[in-house]
Amino acid sequence: MEKETKESKSITAFRVLADRLIKAVDKLVGINSLFCILTAGYVLSLIPLFLIGLYDYPAADDYTFGAACRTVWAESHSVIAVLGRAFTRSYEYYLNWAGCMSSSFFMALQPAVFGEGFYKLTPFIMIGILSAGTLYFMHVVFVRLLKCDSRLTGCISLLLLFVTVQCMPNPAEGLFWYNGAAHYTLMHAISLIFYALIISALLYPDERKSRRTFIISALPGLIVGMGNYLTALNVGLVLALLITGLLIGKKFKSRRFILIPTIVFYIAFIFNVAAPGNAVRSAVSNGMNPLKAVLVSFYYVLDYCIGSWSGWAVWLYIIIIATLFWNVAKTVDFDFSYPLAVVVLNYCLLAAMIAPPLFGTGNIEAGRIQSLIFIMYMLLLTFTVCYVTGWAVKRLGPVPGVGITVALTPDSKVLIVFCLIFGLISSALCIIPKPQYYTFSAAAADVLNGNAAAYGKAMRERIELYNESGGMDVEAKALPVKPALLCSSDISEDPDDWINAGVSRFYGLKSVRVKRNGN
Repeated sequence: MEKETKESKSITAFRVLADRLIKAVDKLVGINSLFCILTAGYVLSLIPLFLIGLYDYPAADDYTFGAACRTVWAESHSVIAVLGRAFTRSYEYYLNWAGCMSSSFFMALQPAVFGEGFYKLTPFIMIGILSAGTLYFMHVVFVRLLKCDSRLTGCISLLLLFVTVQCMPNPAEGLFWYNGAAHYTLMHAISLIFYALIISALLYPDERKSRRTFIISALPGLIVGMGNYLTALNVGLVLALLITGLLIGKKFKSRRFILIPTIVFYIAFIFNVAAPGNAVRSAVSNGMNPLKAVLVSFYYVLDYCIGSWSGWAVWLYIIIIATLFWNVAKTVDFDFSYPLAVVVLNYCLLAAMIAPPLFGTGNIEAGRIQSLIFIMYMLLLTFTVCYVTGWAVKRLGPVPGVGITVALTPDSKVLIVFCLIFGLISSALCIIPKPQYYTFSAAAADVLNGNAAAYGKAMRERIELYNESGGMDVEAKALPVKPALLCSSDISEDPDDWINAGVSRFYGLKSVRVKRNGN
């Protein structure tokens, strides 16, 4: 009896302690404070990336694509002339290697064309456009379309951006190498802007405003249609589903001006696919047949996305956004009736993004391609989790009131705070033995240990040598270090190597190679 009394007192004491903890967290943590904490956390996590970006220099295809524009800039210092040369360079690429004219246009305008010092803008450009596109798209979908609370939506968006940027499989190619990032990350961000404009136009009750927004959206639609095939194919599928939905819902007539950006996109996409250069490239590539590419793409969603890229950080992210949206969904006037269909659809969209490189080259080994797929995976995962959570909320209880802002419940706050603390501790345990675990920790490690500065110094010496040796054979010293985020590909001892040849064209050299044995 005495033992039972002691146990009962212990349970009571535990409950009192738990209640006090919940009340303390409930008092200290609110929607505004959580939004501010996550904003500060995301911004602070970018500082190491921008610091190491100060040592970022061109690599590989940056020279190949930028050589023509650099020559024009050196001769004329005319931005208009450089833009014209970028267009003709992209058309040459269209005829001789692959469609993707908009991607190659941006690649030809890599920042070092106007001076090597401008290349350090690359991570600012790529992270900036990815963040802006994601925040805008999430705001339009969650706040304008679903009428969710803007602060809770902001929290979900910031967490999405953090995981996307910091857990990216190959941030060196996805964010710091201009050529790779412009072809994939930039095009993805523009596609999000395109989606957001289309949705905004559909939501405007004023027909003139709707028509004007549809017309504006034609420009990003044109760019994406002539961009990389992974993003373009996804956009084409989503547009087809959207038009079908409007026709079934008998809303197409009132939103008929959606045909403007749709037609522009599909014309651009067809022009892209029909490029003469695609036949040239396929002749020397070892791609899969279409059926095999589709089947393998479904397998790779499991192998890469759900398998290799879904570590504890992603699962923690799922728990947090599900908790956040559980509170948001209570105020949403949307039924979330088809969770299984949404899961299958998002899985198929992700597989559709993987299929083009399998068809073209037989693999998705390129870091920039994996990074793009991961970016899309995190976005689709977010929508899947939120939709399924919304479905559960609508089925498990009555909605307290549509259109009423519902604050985070005390239990939700405790769970979120616990997850954030757990994430911080776990991250520290992972970073200590493996600084490359996150993008920001990899950047911070190379800045603090001096590798970034040593790499930057060596690259500045090379550039000075290149600029002083026009028309000559050049031997450059081997790089003393190669920071993981900065060195995409380097020149070799073979002057006929394609990377060496690109550097030679960029600087007007007869040839360039690395000194043998570093001598």
